Amino acid sequence: MNLRNKLLEKGIDTFKWASFHHTFTPRVIEVETTKACNLRCPGCRRNYKEGCIASEPGEKHLTTDNLWRILATTNCSLLRFEGDGEPLCNPHFKELVAFLNKFGIRSMMTSNGTLLDESWIKFLEENGMIRIHVSFDGTTKDIYEKVKVGGDFDKTLYNCKLVGRSKIQLFMSIVLFNDQLVEELPKYIEQAKSVDATGIHFMKMQRDTLEFGAPPHIDNSTIENFKKLGKKAGLVMVGSSSDTPTFKRCYDPFINPFVLLNNDVYACTYMANLRRSEVYMDKVFPVPYQNYKMGNLQENWMNDIWKNNKYKELRKFLSDTKVPNGWVVEPEELLRVKTESIDGGGFSFCASCLCQWGESGL
Repeated sequence: MNLRNKLLEKGIDTFKWASFHHTFTPRVIEVETTKACNLRCPGCRRNYKEGCIASEPGEKHLTTDNLWRILATTNCSLLRFEGDGEPLCNPHFKELVAFLNKFGIRSMMTSNGTLLDESWIKFLEENGMIRIHVSFDGTTKDIYEKVKVGGDFDKTLYNCKLVGRSKIQLFMSIVLFNDQLVEELPKYIEQAKSVDATGIHFMKMQRDTLEFGAPPHIDNSTIENFKKLGKKAGLVMVGSSSDTPTFKRCYDPFINPFVLLNNDVYACTYMANLRRSEVYMDKVFPVPYQNYKMGNLQENWMNDIWKNNKYKELRKFLSDTKVPNGWVVEPEELLRVKTESIDGGGFSFCASCLCQWGESGL
């Protein structure tokens, strides 16, 4: 990892710590960018049976008018284009990135990488894009094209190489969707290095129903070895995945709201995805996603929502949590807590949030 990346990671950690003890106005904002996508991947949340962010009513694409409403009254310095759609499918995407750059706001995005090319990367580089997470599941053409249905392995890998050679940080993102992807993790490091990636973002697959498909078995030794190999190769390893629930403090309500295309503001990235249910140890639990809706930008400005009583209550709940980072519990214990928190109301879901315990990707 080069010095620039080390300093950036250290700066992010420091900002999280400071914000946890003294919440500033939003400096980082995540936005749903579009409901459109050019792929049909079987492991995507768009296939959830009970509903997802992409199936919610509202505008199909983010526009600069809506983006202005999101940014007004904040000191935002970094915006991340997110959601279950492909940002480059938004016909206004160039306008959005240029709009941010005009005001000195840097941008990041998660993309499937299939639509990137030399001209896109040059434009993004010149207009303040600092990081791209490319969802690239698989190190062979056969596996990749089964998971990323509609994608071309060779073309997308070439696009990744173009990003890696630019000034934009490239993170290769992988959802551990099946046993084949888990087995070839060491090769994933070689692939990331071959395209000059800055890092790898890995996460578990999260189901919303028992019919969504059985996740692969992941043991700690596999993931720990993967992380060690990645760090040894000079890659930034981002993600949380193990066979034992391991606590990692949630900072979202202290640093970055997530705004949907219907202008709803969510305090939690996990909840902003609007999954109605989740599966843990073959049991299905309801997800109270509406509890984490903090307001709507058609009714209030972002700064007013950011400082409202609901946000304060959530931050206090998280601040009062005495569980230290790295705390490990047995799966049966997390199951017990999750079962007891179902009827707790309010923000009690946080106590057993699968994302916070490393049992789910966002």
